[in-house]
Amino acid sequence: MLAEVLLLLVLPCQAEVAAQAIALNCMSCHQLVSDASGTVIPALKSLSEQQIQQALLDFKYDKKNATLMPRIAKGYSDSELIAVAEFLSRQ
Repeated sequence: MLAEVLLLLVLPCQAEVAAQAIALNCMSCHQLVSDASGTVIPALKSLSEQQIQQALLDFKYDKKNATLMPRIAKGYSDSELIAVAEFLSRQ
């Protein structure tokens, strides 16, 4: 019983760490805010949680074309992509 309670306390923390780790990968290409460079890579701050989530799932399931993002998105579960979208929307 005690182990189950402790597990319930630790799991949300682990999910937050996983989302943060995935988000750090996003920052390799994406900026938080737009600059004047005119890049086609969208700034994450300009997107809502729902927009990020939908884009990630669209890339994963080949509903949206790109060179790199479909490959990246396919490496994560749907729940991981949802968690990272939520995390990024709070930054």
